[in-house]
Amino acid sequence: MPSKRAKGAARLELFDCNASFGRPMIKPIRFAETARDLLKEMDFYGIDEALVYHSRQRDDSPVVGNEILIKEIEGFERLHGVFAILPPQTGELGSPEALLEKMKAKNIRAFRAFPSEHKYLMTKTALGSLYEMMVERNIPLFISVKESCGGISGWYLIEKILSDVPDLTLVVTEHGSWGHDRFFRPLIEKYENLYLDISRYELDGGIKDFCDKYGAERLLFGTGFPQWNPGGPILMLAQADITWKEREMIASGNLHRILGRVKL
Repeated sequence: MPSKRAKGAARLELFDCNASFGRPMIKPIRFAETARDLLKEMDFYGIDEALVYHSRQRDDSPVVGNEILIKEIEGFERLHGVFAILPPQTGELGSPEALLEKMKAKNIRAFRAFPSEHKYLMTKTALGSLYEMMVERNIPLFISVKESCGGISGWYLIEKILSDVPDLTLVVTEHGSWGHDRFFRPLIEKYENLYLDISRYELDGGIKDFCDKYGAERLLFGTGFPQWNPGGPILMLAQADITWKEREMIASGNLHRILGRVKL
């Protein structure tokens, strides 16, 4: 169970959109090797649920990692898996239709892309049939700017994806602690289904200013565990000068809404 709050304290439900477990190829100081270990970490920080991937989905192959993920999280209702994707042309994950059937069977409601690690292009030429399925069925795609080359080149990639598929629900994670607003604000204004996690949104007053200008609907609570310590985004969200309703939306409401729209 999640950690206990003080009696009478307001209860903020935390749904982490960006966490992983498994033994990483490059080990951070602390990590969760199994799904059960991850739940222990979540309990320590008071995190209720998490949308998770396994390190083998990134460091090995989606073919291997997707299977490991669904076996590891089976029976743990607080953990919700994502499937890592590959271009359908190679046939490694089967057809988009076969992938969808597996998602239905295992209640997987999101995709994650690691294009740099798995050596493919995020273009319509490579991923067109998958993009069509994501848009038709409101399946969100998660991608880390840090892991997709970072900085300017990472945001060029994000704009390329959205210019090709403007109706795609795209969640960008780990966009950096030095204020990437100049990169992402023009995209937020143009693409209504673009979302950001707050795992590295460490700009002083950044969350408040974003909410004042764009509303809280486009931000998701994420920790980036184990690459980052969950305490940072928890503190940022708790101390941001925003309303309680906005805090609830970022903490869990927005992710519940996005996943609730998925049509499997």
